[in-house]
Amino acid sequence: MSRLAKFDVVSIEDLETSDIERVLALADGFAAQLAHGDQITTAAGLIMATLFYEPSTRTRLSFESSMHRLGGAVISSADMRASSAAKGESLADTVRVVAGYADLIVLRHPHDGAARVAAEYAPCPVLNAGDGSGEHPTQTLCDLYILRKKKGHLKGLTVALCGDLKFGRTVHSLIYALARFGANIVAVPTSGMDIPDYVLERLAAERHYSLSTVTMDELKSLAGGLDALYLTPSAPHQMALFTGDGTLRQIPAAEPPAALDAFYVTRLQKERMSGKEADPAAYVRFDARALRTSRTQEAVVMHPLPRLGELAYELDADPRAVYFEQAAAGVPVRMALIALLMEKAASASVGPRPMAEAIRFKAEPPPRCANLNCVTRFEGAYLAPRFTLGRSMDTTVLALKCGFCERELKTEYVGHARSHRYYRFDENLQGYVRQWIEEGSLAVFDSVKQAEEAGYEPYRRGPQREIMNEKEVVGAIDSLADQVIADVHDMPAVSIVGVVSHGAMLALRLRDLIGLKTGVLPPCAALDAYKPADALHPIDGAENFSVEDRIIILVDDVINSGWTVQRAMATIWQRGRPAAVKLAVLIDRGHRAVPIRPNYVGKNIPTSRGERVQVRLAAAGTESKSRDRVMIYSIVEPLKEPEAAH
Repeated sequence: MSRLAKFDVVSIEDLETSDIERVLALADGFAAQLAHGDQITTAAGLIMATLFYEPSTRTRLSFESSMHRLGGAVISSADMRASSAAKGESLADTVRVVAGYADLIVLRHPHDGAARVAAEYAPCPVLNAGDGSGEHPTQTLCDLYILRKKKGHLKGLTVALCGDLKFGRTVHSLIYALARFGANIVAVPTSGMDIPDYVLERLAAERHYSLSTVTMDELKSLAGGLDALYLTPSAPHQMALFTGDGTLRQIPAAEPPAALDAFYVTRLQKERMSGKEADPAAYVRFDARALRTSRTQEAVVMHPLPRLGELAYELDADPRAVYFEQAAAGVPVRMALIALLMEKAASASVGPRPMAEAIRFKAEPPPRCANLNCVTRFEGAYLAPRFTLGRSMDTTVLALKCGFCERELKTEYVGHARSHRYYRFDENLQGYVRQWIEEGSLAVFDSVKQAEEAGYEPYRRGPQREIMNEKEVVGAIDSLADQVIADVHDMPAVSIVGVVSHGAMLALRLRDLIGLKTGVLPPCAALDAYKPADALHPIDGAENFSVEDRIIILVDDVINSGWTVQRAMATIWQRGRPAAVKLAVLIDRGHRAVPIRPNYVGKNIPTSRGERVQVRLAAAGTESKSRDRVMIYSIVEPLKEPEAAH
């Protein structure tokens, strides 16, 4: 059992202001003792485990050095790829096992929210040494330490943040901390690397920061001509939401700050990019020219390191360049943080922090975090996604905040589990949604298709008409088979993938018909677009299913927004590179968001926005009593009176 109290530092916000001030004061004392060569035994007998799933030099070595300097010991796995993690051990099990060997765990992990998972499962304290593009709170303690040392105070400083502000986790923690101390923040992102909305929304909601743009010639020259975003404390705040440049331009302009106290430059986090967020050639290049103006002559230059070329080596000799001091501060600051944990253990005043109660969802499938790098997408079934209500001011969507990575999932459709009715969300439903959350009857859906496949019906259904009966559906599937055979001349190279659920049923029937007509029975698989980690399953007895160099016939019943097809295509390409992908659709309601030019086969029946197509197919090879049919019905959009559906 750990000798330390259960006190985790996952976010910089886990530390009270008094905690941060105590760490900085302790760090001063430890720095002096280290300079004097004193032997320190504060942590004698304590063992720290370092679990680094990502490469690190400064954070790892400074943590390990700090524990050694305090008289404690360190255990570590030299390479997590050589640990049980490589065998598939979950993060939860790893930290529980390691907690039996150590009093404290320091974790670095590539997935957003991983530190929160570790903190929940480890019985000992967990310190977040960087989780994906989330936070890096102990680096921020080092940054604050150097800033205060150079400027004498933190309150009221004006700090310019430059470069990759989207994936730079050190920047996110630093923003929260600077706001805590009443600093002014000038954000100068490289194009496409803006501060994420969820960070700005939290800043506005919890720290009462208002946003405006400024024109700063000095900064423009560094950031490719971009506007700078100026974040200043105000109370009461006027929330300003924005996404992308369009809304950014709507933020009122402000006078640029008279002087900057610090530049905080970051590297491009290429390891977290999908490849299109920013052009490395256009990335910020920071050199001595930036410090020659009257506005910047007192500014120190900071960087969490490593640098990749965004920071000129000519700056190293300038006394205002303090980035190597930042790195060196890692030892006394992290010594101070460990000492703080010991003080808290001695005072016995801390324990596991209460968590906000998560929303319980009734409908299947439950919502998934929209963040593709969220830890919930990688850790398996034990880690169910967890949401609380988000902060988005967009009244046309219901915002759900992930309990692990804090990203918001914005959903358009909500449902009531008892009435099995679904609604397009608008602000009139907010009160009812809160009531449904309290009674555990809220369901959320990505699309109309998902809602209706879950058995939910629209709140108000208008007139219906049958547009394809059983005989016509059979004929349409037969026509699909003929069109596929005519279009594809290399039938042995064909594989068929059906989108769950009706698309998969249709795929099996299509495959059987093709086999009957050609004598070649293509392999068939079902694809669940809502389970990207385990999405593609061979069906009908097939043992293996490969997409590599195959001609894939992607089958679905209805295309509504195109979202399902996008996800399906992404999943297929993640499994390999097919020779071609062709779409076979029983009913095509439109393909507004399909990012490709597909080969469509099937019947095209476009409908208006207020209409829905309902496809019912009998499963192949079963004695199901259900009949094939396709209905089209109009929807009366719910505006008010949702209680009528109870």
